[in-house]
Amino acid sequence: LVIRPGWGWRYQHRPGQYVGIGVQIGGKFHWRSYSVSSPPKRDGRTLAITVRAMPEGFLSDHLVNGLEPGTIVRLALPNGDFVLPDPPPARSLFLVGGSGITPVMSMLRTLDRRGTMGDVTLHYASTTPEQMIFRDEIAALHEKHDGLTVHEWFSDEQGIFDLARLDDLVPDWRRRETWACGDRKSTRLNS
Repeated sequence: LVIRPGWGWRYQHRPGQYVGIGVQIGGKFHWRSYSVSSPPKRDGRTLAITVRAMPEGFLSDHLVNGLEPGTIVRLALPNGDFVLPDPPPARSLFLVGGSGITPVMSMLRTLDRRGTMGDVTLHYASTTPEQMIFRDEIAALHEKHDGLTVHEWFSDEQGIFDLARLDDLVPDWRRRETWACGDRKSTRLNS
């Protein structure tokens, strides 16, 4: 969902931050927070959030299936400290699951746009290949950047990823700046 903030919006988000979005439904505003998935843009004219309609998600379903282009929404300023530092670390590790990829996509897109990809490992877990958000774009980034290593994990086939296997998968993970983000929780870990 691409949002064009109105007059007076001058704030550029940092890669990894989230925004609050308020949508009027039935005469009442409903608010939720969503990670910004687009990289910061020099002109600051648009930002994007990525929303997956969930059966139990009243607002997410409306944003995906009921929001018409041109609808006016309320937008809170970007917030959160789950961010990519500037300059980025020499070696990074992103451990993501499901929709936890959305703030990390802002980071990966920023690294790509700035030409600062460096030595980056992405371990992305999803239930199935079809449910993996941004799968094609991540494959294109992997093809474009020699320093980007991508590990895909499909829990419906392979079960839940056991962090004890991280030593085998990313032997130098302790020497990397690490971000972990799942469907509901995110944290930046100090290696």
